[in-house]
Amino acid sequence: MKYQSLWHFIKIGSMFIRHKKCITMYFLCLFPYIVFAHDNVTILKEYIKNEYLKVYPEMDIENIGLIARSSLDIYGIILLTKSISNTKSNNGYITISYQYNNKTLQENIKYTIQAHIKLYMSSDNIPAKSNFNPNNLTYKVQDFATILSIPATRYEIVQSSARVYIPANSVIYRNKLAKKILVTKDSYVKVLFQADGIEATLSGKAIENGTKGDIIKVENNESKRIISAEIIGEGIVKVQ
Repeated sequence: MKYQSLWHFIKIGSMFIRHKKCITMYFLCLFPYIVFAHDNVTILKEYIKNEYLKVYPEMDIENIGLIARSSLDIYGIILLTKSISNTKSNNGYITISYQYNNKTLQENIKYTIQAHIKLYMSSDNIPAKSNFNPNNLTYKVQDFATILSIPATRYEIVQSSARVYIPANSVIYRNKLAKKILVTKDSYVKVLFQADGIEATLSGKAIENGTKGDIIKVENNESKRIISAEIIGEGIVKVQ
């Protein structure tokens, strides 16, 4: 009886081990599909997020929702390519190509974004073709779904001038910016000469405003002669 009980125990133990192995193998086989399914959704959301942040670096994205047709097995497809054609709205379509059942197919999946974004303003009026004063910049946070155009970031504003007149306390949009004025009319500039390997520096007075790369008129402080020079930096010009 003692030996029969022992044999029975061994049989039950071996059955449990075989059963446990089957369960383990089942989950090992299933696990890649579970991970892959999760990655599909994550990959699409991360792609959408990164595409929007390229355009709106100061956007705070809270949630991204995907709406696919019910018959699309998003958990079983193999993603090949993905693209977004428009980032001006908080909703749109992401176009994907994918493999399913050994076929290459294409699908448009609708998405919605919940986000907020910083809108910058200046506390003073900004005349056209003038630089912004960083100390006068303020901002407010607004629902991304309500913006009218692409707002400029603080960095873009500081590195730019106003293309048109911008009233005080109005939102500064990207399409209102121009290249930063590096030399202003009647300001003193450093003038660089270079010829035959010889370099010389003198001071002059700018006759007009200009941005980097512009050719402007400069008055030589000593000779009072008017020369043309290219703006190469803030307050620095070079005679060609």
